[in-house]
Amino acid sequence: MGDVKMSRRLAVIIFLVSSLSMLISCSNNKAGITYKALHADGQWIKDSQGRVVILRGINAGGDSKIPPFIPFTSEASAAQIKSWGMNFVRYATVWEGLEPTEGVYNTAYLDDMAQRVGWLTSRGIYVFIDMHQDLFARQFCGDGAPQWAATGDPSQLAVPCGQNWFLNYPSPPVMQSFTRFWTDTTLQSHFINAFKMVARKFRNNNMVVGYELFNEPWNGNFTGSTFEKNYLVPFYQKVVDAIRTEDPGSMIFFEPYVLYGGIPQSNLTRLFRSNIVYAPHYYAIGVVSGGTSNITSAIGGIDQDLTFVQQKAQELGTPAVLGEFGAAPTTTGTALIQGYYNMMDKHIMGGTIWDYAITDTWNNEGMSLVNPDMSERPYVNAVIRPYPMAVAGIPTLISFSTTTDDFRLEFEENGVTAPTIIYIPPRVYPTGISVQTSDGVYVTDTASNELYFTTTAGVQKHWIYITPAQ
Repeated sequence: MGDVKMSRRLAVIIFLVSSLSMLISCSNNKAGITYKALHADGQWIKDSQGRVVILRGINAGGDSKIPPFIPFTSEASAAQIKSWGMNFVRYATVWEGLEPTEGVYNTAYLDDMAQRVGWLTSRGIYVFIDMHQDLFARQFCGDGAPQWAATGDPSQLAVPCGQNWFLNYPSPPVMQSFTRFWTDTTLQSHFINAFKMVARKFRNNNMVVGYELFNEPWNGNFTGSTFEKNYLVPFYQKVVDAIRTEDPGSMIFFEPYVLYGGIPQSNLTRLFRSNIVYAPHYYAIGVVSGGTSNITSAIGGIDQDLTFVQQKAQELGTPAVLGEFGAAPTTTGTALIQGYYNMMDKHIMGGTIWDYAITDTWNNEGMSLVNPDMSERPYVNAVIRPYPMAVAGIPTLISFSTTTDDFRLEFEENGVTAPTIIYIPPRVYPTGISVQTSDGVYVTDTASNELYFTTTAGVQKHWIYITPAQ
């Protein structure tokens, strides 16, 4: 009996030592990954000091869809984006620019990307690189894949190129090209190798915080539910793993099947990868087709669907960011854009508006915030508003009134000691601000148009209330 007891004890000891060794190994593996400037933590995106970061920015943008596949030509564009108080840019790149000839990669294009991304990140703007596509390729009135990767006859498109470009998705050549892509591992390997080159290029830029795997995936000849479960998720996992070989500390942004967007019937399952962000697109009904006449109803729809976005993100175990939203010139755009931002505040969500494009000629879309001479279109005034750039705790309320310009932030203590940062746009507060706080102290920086609020230790709930100076 004594031998049996001894054997059991030895077995328990061996098990505990083995388990402890595994825990240490796992801990070291996690500790060995150095995150970039931002990382995903539960439902939040946080910076290196543990603050919850609210990302508000823009897509750059439509001009990346056409040769030479770059969103802007001068550093003045980066300065303009920064002047609007934005802290985040979704930088669009296309596979065609990276691998115009099969197996031949365009390093000059990567250099052009790096220069423009550097213009943004040197100004303190976080960037994530979006592998963009629409309708699979340019010969189908879209963008994305190089010509050699597409299949099918462009003469079989449903409509000519132009503002109704999206009606070509069910056309034979688009369906054929997507069906082939989701099933052809050789073709996917070309895409993945191109993406790895991008990640390798930006792995040492700490402010390039991540990569988006595939813009607005289309299902080809597969049903939506089958497509997401059996094709899109395995593809995403493969691309994530490839990117992580080059840039292991980066966040990964991903979307559902394009027709599901924010609505709850998306069948995406967990990717079982860390440091990832659910980033669907959401356009109010009528934005793309023209004519959002009932703004109140449209904003109510945004509110409802952002709830669905958050529910899906919770199911997937990730934060949520709106990768695209916006308004077309045919809508009452300013009121609609204000509604988008009001609802993102309500749901404590970040997002990147579509878009920044100086040429703005792709399919005559016309959704850019600037004209060809870089002068602002009226929508910019709806975009520029105060928001918390970094919160030293867990935010529970963000509120801004577009009629009174009153702003309020509430958050709960979680041990972070770095200051909360709030963007204070001079365009909204030309005569200055009045500030009330629950506790602590604040200072303002007129050079950066930022307010820094340092809370008092031991206080559990904090708030700050900002109004125009009287």
